[in-house]
Amino acid sequence: MKQRVKINEDVAALYIARHHKEIGGEIRLLSLKHNFAGVLQAVVNLLKSLIEKGRTEKAIHHIKYIGWIYQRGNSHIQYLIENLFVRSFESIRKRCAPEQWKLLYVEIPQAFKTFYLTQNNFSNNKIC
Repeated sequence: MKQRVKINEDVAALYIARHHKEIGGEIRLLSLKHNFAGVLQAVVNLLKSLIEKGRTEKAIHHIKYIGWIYQRGNSHIQYLIENLFVRSFESIRKRCAPEQWKLLYVEIPQAFKTFYLTQNNFSNNKIC
């Protein structure tokens, strides 16, 4: 069986720019500067905006896509997603109405939930 090559920051940024059309230009500029952390922050800012506008389903879609990138990313991408993107979930949770957060939390990829719970020392009962 052929082993898949993990994607790097430049390729991941291209995928994210294509998928997140609302901020594609910003992501391309950050990618030119090799600033993948900035790319993730742009996605986090988009998620916060979507949450504030009540567009939870679209936010979920974007979170799942970053999960797809995480699964295919190299160790550096995974590290940055765990420590920048997933860390933002607590701030996102605070912006959500309780029902909105419950809907969103159910859809978060399992690996992200594990990191989120560990980072915030939450039990599953305290989350929702």
